[in-house]
Amino acid sequence: MTLQELQVNAPIDLKNFIEDTRDTKLGPLYLDEDIIVVDNIKLLEAPYATQIKTNIIAYCKNGKMTADCNSEPIAIHAGQAFICPPGVSLRNVMISTDFEYQAIGLTTQALQLYLREYMSIWNQFAYIEKLRILDKNDDVSTQFYDLIYPLIKLVLQPQDDPESKRYCIDIFKSLLQAALIAVCSILRQNGTTEIKKPKVSQNLTRFNQFLDLLQNSEKKHRTVEYYASQLCMSPKYLTVICKKNSQKTANEWITEYTVADIIHYLQNTNMTIKEIADKVGFPNTSFFGKYVKDHLGCTPIEYRYK
Repeated sequence: MTLQELQVNAPIDLKNFIEDTRDTKLGPLYLDEDIIVVDNIKLLEAPYATQIKTNIIAYCKNGKMTADCNSEPIAIHAGQAFICPPGVSLRNVMISTDFEYQAIGLTTQALQLYLREYMSIWNQFAYIEKLRILDKNDDVSTQFYDLIYPLIKLVLQPQDDPESKRYCIDIFKSLLQAALIAVCSILRQNGTTEIKKPKVSQNLTRFNQFLDLLQNSEKKHRTVEYYASQLCMSPKYLTVICKKNSQKTANEWITEYTVADIIHYLQNTNMTIKEIADKVGFPNTSFFGKYVKDHLGCTPIEYRYK
């Protein structure tokens, strides 16, 4: 099967995407400040991809796609789904000529709103196990997900009557919530960790708030004390809830997201080393260089030209 390369070299960001596609014929099926639904292959050819800033669930209907996901090669074929949380970088994206897909993108805030008590399942498999590819099975949840997308397309057909449009949007969001819960069920079956249906707890809510704050912070290289103060809790408590919900400390989460941003800026932008250091949150290039050396094994310049 012949694959063709896509030129994708900029972040997927819903706000930017809204402005860039509002008056074009690329037309996502649905688009607002928190949600996008697409199945138009032309959208993949637009320069919106390398670093994902949105939670993405993409289902491959036909053909094949390959890419480097945070430098790890992945291959998706018909019948598989691709799960991608914010902060993941995609490079060297290639698709077959018969590639067809359906994708939903949501901000973390919207995902939390729809998943509620199931959010811990998403965190477990999307962030902790880093499960990226889901295989179809004969489970009811998989069959349900297959059936629900046509319904979403149906209710998102253009409506001339504003009142009818409002009803259709509400129906769409209910279907979306059902689809996302089905995805959590499929995640649980594809993963390696046994998870019982979670109960809503204060520490889980606070953990999700921390991830949301970290994901949406431009300068991610900050202390645990900084993030704790933003969430009105002690650094010790923040570390405890991170460890309890993810088996990783708050500092490990901060490091993971900081390194992901550094890799993105080095590989996919023309920003100077000083500009990257400032953007990520380092006081000077000396500290930045040592940090990169410690975590990536080489200097920023060396990594950029690897």
